[in-house]
Amino acid sequence: MTERLRADVVVVGGGTAGCVLAERISKDDRRSVLLLEAGPDYGPHTSGRWPADLLDCRMPARSHDWDPDGPAHASRARVIGGSSVSNACWITVGAPPDYDAWAAYTEGVWNFASTAPFLADAMRELRVREVPAADRGVWHEAVVAGSRSLGLPQVDDVNALDTREGVGWVPLNAVGHTRWHAAFAYLDRARGRTNLQVLAEATAVRLLVRGDRATGVEIVRDGRAETVEADTVVLATGVYGNPALLMRSGIGPESVLCDLGAPVVLPLAGVGENLIDHPKVHLPLTPTAAHLPHDGAYVPQTVLKARSGSATDEYWDLHIVPTSGPAEDERGRFVGPLAVDMYVFVLRPRSRGSVRATSLDPLAPPLIDHRYFTDADRHDRRVALDGVDLVHELAETAPVRELASLTAWSPARRQAVGETPGGYWHPVGTCAMGPENDPAAVTDATGRIHGVSNVYVGDASVMPVIPRANTNLTTVAVAARLAESIR
Repeated sequence: MTERLRADVVVVGGGTAGCVLAERISKDDRRSVLLLEAGPDYGPHTSGRWPADLLDCRMPARSHDWDPDGPAHASRARVIGGSSVSNACWITVGAPPDYDAWAAYTEGVWNFASTAPFLADAMRELRVREVPAADRGVWHEAVVAGSRSLGLPQVDDVNALDTREGVGWVPLNAVGHTRWHAAFAYLDRARGRTNLQVLAEATAVRLLVRGDRATGVEIVRDGRAETVEADTVVLATGVYGNPALLMRSGIGPESVLCDLGAPVVLPLAGVGENLIDHPKVHLPLTPTAAHLPHDGAYVPQTVLKARSGSATDEYWDLHIVPTSGPAEDERGRFVGPLAVDMYVFVLRPRSRGSVRATSLDPLAPPLIDHRYFTDADRHDRRVALDGVDLVHELAETAPVRELASLTAWSPARRQAVGETPGGYWHPVGTCAMGPENDPAAVTDATGRIHGVSNVYVGDASVMPVIPRANTNLTTVAVAARLAESIR
C-alpha cells in the first residue's frame, strides 16, 4: 500500500535554499514539513556516506550534475544541499547599493539594512573562514603582489563594508578542507525533528492547482507517480528549475505554455524571464615556473575587485579571478594538465536571458539561454574589455611575469569577446519579486506567487537585481528571511 504523503508545508528542492527553508520552517513544531529532493541524500555529516569530491572544498565537482553533458556554466547539482555541495565555497557579499536596489521592487521592504543581519547570520552558520597561510599558493601571492604594484590596495577583508576596490583572499565556507555546505550547516540540526521528513530521489513533476490554491505536488519516485498533499508549497528548485516546474504546472507566459502543451492555469509573463548571471571572459596564460601549482591550494583563492570606466558608483563592477590547477575539460571537470588562468567577470550586467521548459517530462533539461553580452548598448562588453586591459597590465608586473606569461590580445580577439558563452555560476531572477501590476514580476516581497495564494518561491529566483558577488551566501540569507514570511 502506498503511503499517504502530506505536510502542512512542502518544500520542493533540497538545495541550498531548500535546506535553509526546511530547517527554519520546521522550528515551529506545530507545522509538519516535507522536503522533496530529486537527487540522493547522503545523510548527516557524520554518516560517512558523502562522496569525497563533494566534501573536498579545494575543487568544484560535477559528479552530481543535473545535466553532466550540458554546458559547464549552467551546471547545478542534483543532491541534498544542491550546488552548495559542489561549488567553489567562495563567500563574498555584494555592495550595499545592490541590495538597496531591491527596494524599488518590494515597496521598500527589501534593502541592505534589512538584509544585512541575515547575511551575517549566514556567515556564522556556514562557518566561513579565511584561507590559512599554509594553503596560500604562490600564483595567488604573485597576483596580490602584482596588483599592489599597480596601485590597488590589498584588503584584509574583501567583504568589509568600506571596501571599494582592491585585492584579497576570499574566505571559504569550509571546516578544514571539508566543504561546509547548506545540508551540513542547516539541515543536519533539523533531521531529528519529528515534524520534518526528507524525501530524496523524488522528482517534482508539477503543482496541482485548484482555483487560486495549490493542493499539492505530483512527484515521480521509483518510476511511480505519486501525489504529495500540502497546505503550503515552497519552490526551491533553483533559478533553472523553478520556471520549468511552473510551466509544466500551467503557470507562465501563455505562448510558452501553449507551445509546451501545458494547460493554461495562470498566465504569468515573468516566469522564466529576467535570467541574470555575471558574464565571463577567459584569459589563459602560459606557466613559466615549474613549481606551479602549489600543493594543497584551492584552484581559486584570491579576487581583484576593480572599477571599470563604466562604473556608475564608487564600488567595484569587476571581479578578476586568478586560478592555478588542473585544467577544465569540455564538461567542466578539473582533470587536465596544469593551467594558469585569469577570468574577468562583469558584475553589474545589463544582459538578460530566459529559461523555458522543453517538455512536460520533468527529466528533460530546460532551455537555458543566458544571452550573455547581448545588451543593446554593449555596456557589458565595454566593462569586460576594461577588465581584459587590467589583466594585461597585471600580467606585465614583475611578480606575475615571473610565473606566467600572457600573449597580448589582437584586435580581432578583443572584437570576439562574448562569442564564447560563459558565466560565474551565479544565476538569479527568473521568478523575480515585484508588484502585482508589473508584468515582469512573479512574486511579492514575501516570495508568494502572484495569483496563487499558497505557493511561494524561496531561493535565488526571486532576486530582481544580481548582487556584485558570489550569490550562494545571499541565497542563504534570502531563504532564511523568506522562511519568516511563509504561512
